Amino acid sequence: MLLVSHSTSGGAQEIWANLAEGLRARGHQVMLAALYPGDSPAQELAPTAAWTYAVPERPASLGAKLAMVRDLARLFDGFEADIVFTALPAANVLAPVAATLARRRVRVVTSHHSPSETYNRVLNLVDGLTGSLSSVAHIVGVSEAVRRTHQGKPAAYRGKLTTIKNALPPDVEARIARLAKARLGRRTGRQVVAIGRLAEQKNYPVLIRAAVHMPDVVVRIVGDGSEGPALKALAAELGVTDRVQFLGFHPRTETLEILAGGDVFVQPSLFEGHSLALIEAAKLGMPLVVSDAQVQIEGVTAPDGALCGVVVGLHDDRSLAREILRLLDNPVHYAAAVSQATALGAAATYDAMITSYEQLMG
Repeated sequence: MLLVSHSTSGGAQEIWANLAEGLRARGHQVMLAALYPGDSPAQELAPTAAWTYAVPERPASLGAKLAMVRDLARLFDGFEADIVFTALPAANVLAPVAATLARRRVRVVTSHHSPSETYNRVLNLVDGLTGSLSSVAHIVGVSEAVRRTHQGKPAAYRGKLTTIKNALPPDVEARIARLAKARLGRRTGRQVVAIGRLAEQKNYPVLIRAAVHMPDVVVRIVGDGSEGPALKALAAELGVTDRVQFLGFHPRTETLEILAGGDVFVQPSLFEGHSLALIEAAKLGMPLVVSDAQVQIEGVTAPDGALCGVVVGLHDDRSLAREILRLLDNPVHYAAAVSQATALGAAATYDAMITSYEQLMG
């Protein structure tokens, strides 16, 4: 079973849907599950029919949350689960408890897709306890930087930590390869693309402020979220609404088309895990500009230690604008950045990711 907290669009849900597909292709019986449905079925990354839910709606009361643990244990029994891979804090915490309540032996592998300090403090503390339970066999971090943030937890927890980096499934890689081929020989324009929820984590205000210093550059942001009204108000306040486009949520295939139409990929996030959007942009051969958060630096570092992207300060809008303009204005620098990104993208292999998770199954 591949379990997440909820099924709303997000990186963890996307990776779990891809992993489910890959494990099925290798002959495993797989259930893609969530504790409860997401807020917007239209934004689910897997078809609604693909999800199985422990409960029909997000529980509000303590009693309902406790009942959800019982129902999750019943789901384990009903599916006859041997191993449950979990992603997102609530699923990580509840699955080990449900596994101890299940009538059959269930091994749990939890996973972290963002640094520990980004979690609710109480939930992070509880994760240290539940992750130490004997029902938890392994704990995955999707990057070395993410894994290291969980090293402060109990010894029984630390001994289970491992790293498995994200990758893209073959159908997405094939689509990207076609789009990358179409980009060859294309005249460079002046379009910047960013992808991700309109949430505080993505740090979009610095990109909007950078637009002030790039009067002939169009910034396109793909995603939806609670910060939308505030970000649009900031763009209006700074007088850049004609050059900062909020495109809203798009399915993955459409998002890739938009990404491939851009010239530079920018990800100014406060934190990430191992961003799929970054991998997609790298495989397209797009120059990469990211924030100097440690996880982001690792994200643009090749296995041989080479830096394959431009790194700028988290809140330095002038430096962000300067680096983007340097790429767009200097063909030699741009070509070098394309080569670096392409090399980085080639290092992320799907078969290696699937094999690594399969090996944890024993």
